[in-house]
Amino acid sequence: MKRPRPHYGNAFEYDRILNVFFYTSNTEKLLQARLLFMRHGYELKHFRGKKEPYDEEYQLGTVGLLNQAIEQVKAEFGVRSIFFVEDTSVRIEALSATGDFPGPAVKEWFSQATFDAVDRQLRDAGNDRRAKVNSDIALYMPTLQSPVLFHGETIGKIASTPPSFQGSVQYPWLTPETFNGWIIPDGSTKRLGEMEFEESLDYDFRAKALKELLAALEHFNAAINLRPNFYTTRRSVDLQPGQLSLIPEPSRTVVLVVGARCSGKTTFSDYMANYESVRVYEASTVLRGIAEEVGVIPSNSDEALDFLGEVGWDSVARRIADYIDKDDSRLSVVSGLRTPEELLFLKRRFPAARIVLIDADQRIRFERHIRRARDSTLTDMRAFSREDEKQKEFGTLRIANDIAEITIINDGTRNQYSKKIEEALDLISGAPEKLRLQSSKSLSELHRSLKALLTIGIAATCEEIAELTAKLGSPVRKYNTNRALKAVPEFASRLEQKGERLRYQPTNRSLSLLRLLDLLTG
Repeated sequence: MKRPRPHYGNAFEYDRILNVFFYTSNTEKLLQARLLFMRHGYELKHFRGKKEPYDEEYQLGTVGLLNQAIEQVKAEFGVRSIFFVEDTSVRIEALSATGDFPGPAVKEWFSQATFDAVDRQLRDAGNDRRAKVNSDIALYMPTLQSPVLFHGETIGKIASTPPSFQGSVQYPWLTPETFNGWIIPDGSTKRLGEMEFEESLDYDFRAKALKELLAALEHFNAAINLRPNFYTTRRSVDLQPGQLSLIPEPSRTVVLVVGARCSGKTTFSDYMANYESVRVYEASTVLRGIAEEVGVIPSNSDEALDFLGEVGWDSVARRIADYIDKDDSRLSVVSGLRTPEELLFLKRRFPAARIVLIDADQRIRFERHIRRARDSTLTDMRAFSREDEKQKEFGTLRIANDIAEITIINDGTRNQYSKKIEEALDLISGAPEKLRLQSSKSLSELHRSLKALLTIGIAATCEEIAELTAKLGSPVRKYNTNRALKAVPEFASRLEQKGERLRYQPTNRSLSLLRLLDLLTG
């Protein structure tokens, strides 16, 4: 069974978007919230404070604490914005009475507690190991009298042994160093902290509360984008006309990320949550949105191929380009592009865009797939390999090495991969002249063979194609011509008939690939 992925909804369709701030001094909370916002198409802003911007008087209870926090933030910092605060609390059933224990004081309690000591307490009390973790969010909207509250919870039991797993570098809230390393959610055999990120989304208390918040923000954003005929203006507003904006037009960087399944594209995108003014667009999410608009839900690669063939191989790129044009983020990352037509459109629309290939050995990718536990239909290496071949039919992975302007080999640790991402971003945004671009290389054999085939314009033998490559420039040997064109059946149709020489014929996608190769080497 495939786990549902985040959906952009109408996030990129709106002309007006609420600016939302998160008031916290907890880096892990901020990163988790920013990542979920990003995956749903929104940017989360952060109040940069060196300490917790409000007092935590636990005797007030969760709702009272959140209300006090809202008021204190408003009074102390003079905030005139939309913001939210979050409180985490824990109830250990065997140690709780009327009120929860340790309740909202879990941070202080956990810093003093040890697993062995709590384990002895539980066993002495009858070994009732039930526990619950709560996440409560209060959203302040300046036009509402009271904060809007959201709740998420993880119900489970405390493990019978202390945690022995390593914490996640990419997702630091998945760690043995908090209560996440102790609780095993109902319906799982793993502790919350040792789950893969995708798996944890079904169980994580804070992720649940954040999803509820995001659903509400979708409604609020829909409201502020209504046309004037849908509402009545009861009083005039002084717009102070004549004031010019002092904010300069932002410098925009666009990164196009391609790669095979589980190569590290999503991790690359999620790493962007460490930065501000970054927008991430997942091509597969955009494709689902386009399909749903016409009542179609592609459930596998074959159906996605058929749908793109009907609506246009570059339809996802066209939608994303519109989103980027409307946005003012400094960095736009487009991940998971699968067709050369998409890359061609975006490279034409944003000439400074760079194509980054994320690559990894197939065995390593399969092991990641198994850990991720997202798709139960690909349970062995043979099925995984078949899906790899199916993904190549979209086109980009056939020619990934020919078109990549930066290649990241992701076959090591998360820390090593993070360093490589940083280095790639530095090259792209800080010193683009250091990039070893395709324009500095000689044309590939595929490029020369395809150019000759399209120049001929009809089915031609390898000898005819090879002969023309010599006239057009650097020659390609007959056998190498066959090898190059055989590798891209979507762009050069192979014609084999008994008693006749092998021929290749252009397809209706050949020209787009040639134009992309020309653009990259021009």
